[in-house]
Amino acid sequence: MPVSQKTPEDLQRNRFVRRLANAKRMFVVSGEDGLARVPSQKQAGREVVFAWTQRAEAERWADCLAKNPRIKELALAEVLADFFPALHDHQRLIAPDWTADPIEPESEPTTLGQQVRLETVDGFMQRVAASGNVYILENSFGPALLVSASGHDQLFLPCWSHREVAESRREGPWADHMVMRIPLANFVKITMPWLSEQGHRVAPEHVPGSQAVELEPETIERHISERTGATGQAIIKRDTAAA
Repeated sequence: MPVSQKTPEDLQRNRFVRRLANAKRMFVVSGEDGLARVPSQKQAGREVVFAWTQRAEAERWADCLAKNPRIKELALAEVLADFFPALHDHQRLIAPDWTADPIEPESEPTTLGQQVRLETVDGFMQRVAASGNVYILENSFGPALLVSASGHDQLFLPCWSHREVAESRREGPWADHMVMRIPLANFVKITMPWLSEQGHRVAPEHVPGSQAVELEPETIERHISERTGATGQAIIKRDTAAA
């Protein structure tokens, strides 16, 4: 079966997705007429908004794209929860990491947002496989859970690969929660089976205010097993020795 080749537009779009998922911030230019944008080259009647993952690139093009330009930095949570949905509502496309090349990618914001969420999940798998730790929030009643967007009263467990990110979520209804470190092997062998029994899902690297990527516990187990390639005993021993 022939393997499909990535186009230059695909490569630029994928690089943008990786950078945004890792840096967790994006930059746009705003001027007297609002967001810097131009008519789409591919879809009649639609406009394309420029966005970058590096401030220096936004600053480089700002004066060319807007009058009295201002650089706006958007956190990943704002990008996924507000900015991309607003572009979708206005039928606007997005030009990721625009460079004025003759051929530039024009992306649907909802599609790009979903790619960023999936890239964030893949990064989570890599980081927890390397560190051997997963972080959740928990109080005396149990782990912090959220209601699934799928409905049917299903819940999901937000979890993170960095303690600092989990700490930042200790606010509002979670202000009384503590950050719990779970050794990866325990997460796979104890937490995932418990979630399966309860009918809950998992949301790795959950971002507040945006639609989460909710995975079945079995999917988490499979992806982590592919990266550790073992039963997890070595991870438990390493984590215990480091504690």
